[in-house]
Amino acid sequence: RACLPPPSAGSSGRTAIVKYSKVKKKAQTLKRAKVIRLTKPGQGAKTYTKKAGNKKITIAKSNGKVTVKKGLKKGTYKVKVRIKAKGTSNYNARAQTVTFRIKVK
Repeated sequence: RACLPPPSAGSSGRTAIVKYSKVKKKAQTLKRAKVIRLTKPGQGAKTYTKKAGNKKITIAKSNGKVTVKKGLKKGTYKVKVRIKAKGTSNYNARAQTVTFRIKVK
């Protein structure tokens, strides 16, 4: 198996802005591409696991969609996510950690 790359090799976190007026009324969902940019995504099925961050920010395990739950206060929140690519018969499994920000304003 290949060794794990350093966290910055292959992806980077972005800052996504969510309007407080919308979050006050209902939960908001962001596409994975809006918060995480995969430059070397790896092969095979990917899973996304939240490692740190506010409990009102969740991430879908299968597709990486980020949900900002109703009632999150104004501010900037850091979220750390572990991305694992399962690998295939020709490619090793790969894992990396990405940190991105959600800004509620």
